[in-house]
Amino acid sequence: MKRVQKSPDEPVLLARYKQRYPHDTWDKFHHRSRDGYRQLKWQILHDQHGLCAYCEIDIRLTDEENMVDDFRVEHFHPKNGTEYEEKNYHLEWENMLGACHGGSQPRVEGAGYRFSRIKEDRSCDVPKGGKSIQAEILNPLQIPAKERLFSFDSFSGAMSVDRESCPDALRIKAENTIRELNLNAPRLKRLRKAVIEVLQEQVAEMTGLGMSVGDSLEQLAKELLVPNSEDKYPAFFTTIRWFLGEAAETVLRERNYLI
Repeated sequence: MKRVQKSPDEPVLLARYKQRYPHDTWDKFHHRSRDGYRQLKWQILHDQHGLCAYCEIDIRLTDEENMVDDFRVEHFHPKNGTEYEEKNYHLEWENMLGACHGGSQPRVEGAGYRFSRIKEDRSCDVPKGGKSIQAEILNPLQIPAKERLFSFDSFSGAMSVDRESCPDALRIKAENTIRELNLNAPRLKRLRKAVIEVLQEQVAEMTGLGMSVGDSLEQLAKELLVPNSEDKYPAFFTTIRWFLGEAAETVLRERNYLI
């Protein structure tokens, strides 16, 4: 999970819809305002640089009629909280994140590695569901960018709280986040392990050509930790950041990413 710098201005069509139907549900907005949903969707994808707000897999969109996007709008504060509070969480822009299907959708592109029939392999908003755990887990909109909160195991791809850099005040929430969102689902560990193995191979190839390890890590950081021509980050950004270590932190500081 990485910091999401969300646009402070809500999409125009969502704002207009809320003025007209302030008490409507998310489902009504989704079906009544198709253009509004598309505008909102593209703004979320832009803000998150194409990554799931929770597991950081790259969001996959499709034009195929028999396929579905590996994307949906996740409400961090459960929508059912609207029944007990004055705020309509269904249509609250600050409450909306973009998430993958968490391994639950067999009709996404790349289903061979994105979908799992095993319930214990589901992640992100799937295990979260409508549970009121927003006070117990990290909100991607509010976590710091400066400190690296998570570390990873090179052999298994397992995710854990980074004991060296995660602020003490966030450690319990960070641990809760991994558990409640099932970010160590076997499917995600395999994908992160594959990313780490590719990075290891790239470093080995570069050092084999005469570059130092430090220079290799620096070059990879400059290539991978900036948005590409489509303004997207590579999948599992935080895993890459962890692997590249101080070289990553240097590049991120130079880009003012850590502010």
